[in-house]
Amino acid sequence: MEQARVTEIWNPVLGKSGSGYLIGDDVVLTAHHVVEGIRMRGSVEVRQLDPEGRTDWTAAELMWLPDAAASEVSRDADAALLRITGPDWQPPVAPPVRFGRIVGRNRVPCLGLGFPDAVVRPDHVRDTMPIRGHVDPLHGMKSRLTTVHVDVGIVPPSRSEWHGSSGAGLLCGPHLIAVVTMGKSIAPGVLEAVPVSVLAELPGFEQTLRAHGVHFVTEDIGEASPDSDDEPDYGPIALPPPSSRHLLKEALVPAAGGTMTILALLALAPPVPGVTWPIGSTLSGVLAGWGIQRLCGPGSAGADREAAVARLREAVRGEVKRRRWQLLGNDRKAINVTFVTVPQGGRDADTAWPCGDFDGIARYLDALWPKRLAILGGPGSGKTLLAYELVHRVLARKHYDGPVPVPVGLSEWDTSVTFADWFSTRLGQEYLGGSETRARDLLASGRIMPVLDGLDEMDPPDSGRPRALAALAQLNRYAGPLALTCRADEYAELADQRLLDCATVRIEEVRPADGWRFLDERTRNRARLAVLKDDLFATGTATAAVLSSPWMLTLASLASQTETGTAKLRSFLGVPAAGGQEQEELHAALLEELIPSLCDPDPAGRRRPYRADDVTQWLRLLITSLRGGHAAPADGRGDVVPTRDLAIHTLWPVAGPRSARYAAAAITVACWLPALCSLAVCLHRNHALPLPGAVLLAMLTPAPLLSAWNARARYVQPRRILFQRLRSRLGWSRIALGATLGGVLMLPLTPLFGPGFALAAGAGFAAVFGLGLALSVRADIDRRHLVAVSTPSALAVTVAAGFLAGRLGDFIGLTAGCGAGAIGLTAGVPAALRAARRNNGGDPDPNPPGVPSPLSPLRNDAMAGLVSGAAVVALTLYATLSVAWLRVSWPLAVITALACGVAAGPGFVAVTSRQYIGLLAATRGKLPLRLAAFLRWCQEQGLLRSAGTVYQIRHDELLEWLRR
Repeated sequence: MEQARVTEIWNPVLGKSGSGYLIGDDVVLTAHHVVEGIRMRGSVEVRQLDPEGRTDWTAAELMWLPDAAASEVSRDADAALLRITGPDWQPPVAPPVRFGRIVGRNRVPCLGLGFPDAVVRPDHVRDTMPIRGHVDPLHGMKSRLTTVHVDVGIVPPSRSEWHGSSGAGLLCGPHLIAVVTMGKSIAPGVLEAVPVSVLAELPGFEQTLRAHGVHFVTEDIGEASPDSDDEPDYGPIALPPPSSRHLLKEALVPAAGGTMTILALLALAPPVPGVTWPIGSTLSGVLAGWGIQRLCGPGSAGADREAAVARLREAVRGEVKRRRWQLLGNDRKAINVTFVTVPQGGRDADTAWPCGDFDGIARYLDALWPKRLAILGGPGSGKTLLAYELVHRVLARKHYDGPVPVPVGLSEWDTSVTFADWFSTRLGQEYLGGSETRARDLLASGRIMPVLDGLDEMDPPDSGRPRALAALAQLNRYAGPLALTCRADEYAELADQRLLDCATVRIEEVRPADGWRFLDERTRNRARLAVLKDDLFATGTATAAVLSSPWMLTLASLASQTETGTAKLRSFLGVPAAGGQEQEELHAALLEELIPSLCDPDPAGRRRPYRADDVTQWLRLLITSLRGGHAAPADGRGDVVPTRDLAIHTLWPVAGPRSARYAAAAITVACWLPALCSLAVCLHRNHALPLPGAVLLAMLTPAPLLSAWNARARYVQPRRILFQRLRSRLGWSRIALGATLGGVLMLPLTPLFGPGFALAAGAGFAAVFGLGLALSVRADIDRRHLVAVSTPSALAVTVAAGFLAGRLGDFIGLTAGCGAGAIGLTAGVPAALRAARRNNGGDPDPNPPGVPSPLSPLRNDAMAGLVSGAAVVALTLYATLSVAWLRVSWPLAVITALACGVAAGPGFVAVTSRQYIGLLAATRGKLPLRLAAFLRWCQEQGLLRSAGTVYQIRHDELLEWLRR
């Protein structure tokens, strides 16, 4: 109990005193008969509890009384509300009061503090006396009043000695549940109290509280938790069996280990092994594979699983803390928005409270059975924030052992994959170090609660929402706990396939009391904000209408941090909300102050890295690459499909239709020129010019030309090396495809150029084509078209190299094979992707392990170029130091190797990086030189949000304002 909220009340008409409880900054709840004889707006006196007696009486007025004649509720609704009006009144620094109602059948401990007659001192000063006992909800059910049994401490024997305690607030834990009214004659120490849930039904009570800044939401308390014998905390969840692909991925590592064991033992066999050695080798391999599988698989129960849950809890808590900070505009204070439970007409959760708020979302979930929740609201209402608030508050508990809530975006779910497989993959990759088996085990054991954000973002508007319908169908087959967010209008379109066996809540508009408390808690200068207090949320004004959403309130909070922003808010005070023009002007004014407030010096005096005008200009320039709609892959001609996503590899339209692409092509040529020149010097020093050196240089010329042509394409797929794919069936099958094509390539080359050249060419082709295809290309390319295009092009390259320079040795064969593999990928992959798109394929792979960021495409592309360049550096260094017709001194060899690495990596593989640099070159100062760092700063400041591997403007209203 907050002692600072306990108040003593003096009725000057009757000359008597009573008790009260401060439930707002200046609102006191007491009993009606304590202020009997006082007319509405009449004066009384109150003072706070101070053990040292230093508080003075201050003025207050009566502002609400129950009107029994106008209500059918109990006539014993003995309560009143006072408002403190004293000029020197300072509200105590204490958390907001939370209200509750007793439900269930169990006794609940309670506590109150009043000023009864039993403790009147000789100087007529009333001392305090606690009311310690319990509330029995089965007592007095017909009257709807609360009966308090005082069973701890001193109990006055006479009913009259309790006089003076009337009006005391009665608390169960942190919740105010009732106001004490009188003693009962049943037995000593039995008191009667009026529940606040009964008062809430009286006309004007709740409206009066809200009008004076009291956040009034009642929560159910005292309900018995489910019997652990009947409903365990961790009920096993029936999941569909893993797909064959999932099983193959699990069996790949054990099978490979067992095979390697067999081959190693057979290689060590004695000259005359007999039958025993092969049989023993085979059995050893089987045992090795079984042992590896046992080591890789998670334990079904015990310490291993609990340790994994503990690590997962910490990882999710850290990630959610970071994302919540960004959603709240780089702050920790959230708006305590309320929500109501919306019955769906069947298949609802059994124990859902009728309402709740952000502060009590974890307790709302505790009472929910089953723990399935659908969060609805309008644009900017705070759906995602409520989902993250749920995760944050659940995991912030010191002793929490329930299912771990894990937030995941729904927009990237390919619903042709089962929910269990998709979620296990995301959970394993993002939080469990790639262990999909462990993730599936935790999901099946009930240790995980998926928090799925953005059902409305799965489909474009007016599409019939097929992916959302398919997702809901699968989620209804999943019997475990989960939470889901969706816009209310879009969810209404899915009424035939809504989420079943869940509580559906709708977020309400921000109430004036909550809005003002939010502004007051976040401000750094309360004196500046005080001038807005009385009029900012006045009924019928434009400010009250606009500041009813969390998004606009966040903007108002940022604007009020500066004198300019506060002056703009002040200019709209008292403006009526008669038409829409005033609201739109206020919207625009708040949006105009958003970026300057983020670019002003912080409290420590450090300057921001960017000026507000520059940030606004750069963002307006960047969104010229947006065309509306949803993200989609390029069409068959390589055209860019319109998108609302701000992807790092699709920003080239900012510089115009051609400038950035042709600048990227010029950068490609610049990357190749040093390599061609240094190779020419090497050939010249070995007297290989003009022949056969000119032929070799001519053979290399198509590579930079082809690379420059790809760099100027309108849609570029970022390169990405996925080393994890080497552990998958898909990766090994692609390596096997490359090895097979390399063997096929050797067949016509052997009779033409000899076995040495053919073997080297085939090996080079197999390495480049197989590993390149396995590590850095999408999963769903069309293999038939890939082989049909890549094989003839590779054969043409190797045959031409053999006829022109095959006599120079096997190194030419290796070089030709590597080049043929690269040319085969460059020519075959686009054809295979076009064929896949014709069959509704060609989609990008899922995000790589680790929480993805919008800058990951650029980083992955640069890493692919770096790895490819490093391989070419090693190959070139070997050639210039060891091959007779290329051998030069080591300084020139190193320079040549580095130049060739630049040509092969940044100049050939890293096409997205070249387009990015081309964009910066083409804009010539119109964008920041460190564009990636600027985009990351915008995300940290809340101007942009991340959606997988793309950026999006934080809110549609901000996007429209930037466009205007």
